[in-house]
Amino acid sequence: MKNQERRKKILEILRNSSSPVTGDQLAKDLDVSRQVIVLDMALLRSAGTAIVSTRRGYQINGRSLTMDFECRYKAMDTDGVMEEMNIVVDNGGMITSITLLPDFCGPIQAFLNLKNRRDVKQYLENFRAYNIPLIATLSKGIHTLTVAADSQEELEAIRQNLQDAGILISEEPAPNGK
Repeated sequence: MKNQERRKKILEILRNSSSPVTGDQLAKDLDVSRQVIVLDMALLRSAGTAIVSTRRGYQINGRSLTMDFECRYKAMDTDGVMEEMNIVVDNGGMITSITLLPDFCGPIQAFLNLKNRRDVKQYLENFRAYNIPLIATLSKGIHTLTVAADSQEELEAIRQNLQDAGILISEEPAPNGK
């Protein structure tokens, strides 16, 4: 089982469990060491999954649904980026990452974990303060947002609002980690 497949399986196990799952049990179920599970948990957390460690094991705490949205900025400036990001956070989503596919190399992914307008504003102010171009300029504004939310209704509201704003490229977002 490949690393990404294993992490998807971990999320599936945690989502389907009514109680915390121990690292030892996950390691046994997935035929890996306990240390591999610890590393996977760190990577899943860094990607924005709200995994909590308790004395009884791991569990997902909030924003357990994720979805990828293929988007294109209407304007390649901070105002255009802010519009998109605010649509997501205003509808209950958290932007966990952005993935680009530039012509000159393989995928580039940046983990963001933006939960609200304050996070969005700070993220964009850093680009201005350091006078660096927006990361999406590498792919001419085309990118995939990975968004986490508490409910399917929030994900649908995000999809609809991105579509209404003319930002969404594809009609149907791809489920991620479900």
